[in-house]
Amino acid sequence: MPSIAVKRLALTAAAALAIGWTGPALATKADSEAVVVAKLYKDFAWQAVASQADLFGDDLSHQGKATLEKYFAPALADLLVKDAACQTRYQGICNLDFDLLFDSQDPRVTDLDVTTTSPGVVSVVYTDPVDAKKTQIDFEVARVGGLWKITDVIYRRTDKVSLKQVLSRKVP
Repeated sequence: MPSIAVKRLALTAAAALAIGWTGPALATKADSEAVVVAKLYKDFAWQAVASQADLFGDDLSHQGKATLEKYFAPALADLLVKDAACQTRYQGICNLDFDLLFDSQDPRVTDLDVTTTSPGVVSVVYTDPVDAKKTQIDFEVARVGGLWKITDVIYRRTDKVSLKQVLSRKVP
């Protein structure tokens, strides 16, 4: 009987294939601003279905600077690295107290859609399978060194907070 981890991995792979996140599909639109966001979710959305870092690796917010700069502009990558270092130093939460891909501490996700909604803005919309609530997160993107990079993430809460704002707060 397959383990839960194997079942979750198979579910993640099946979901990625079902929504069209295959290598050739991304390669055909390599210049699209949505690709950097789609790749980020392709590489790290497993966090919504698995919690075994020993099998899947560190979550997005605990990646090294080189990995983060594949997706994020240097200034935002620096803020993420600093927050991860703060968490290690204080053995707890510093500024980022939610999963930055899902604006949630315990994400539950179905029907995830990545779309360029306006120049420089890529929106991710997904549905919570338990309460059917839709969530939209906007990624601001720009060309950095000729490549599309995420410069900020806007969470569509009542306060419309951005990832830069969250990470820039002073830690007591």
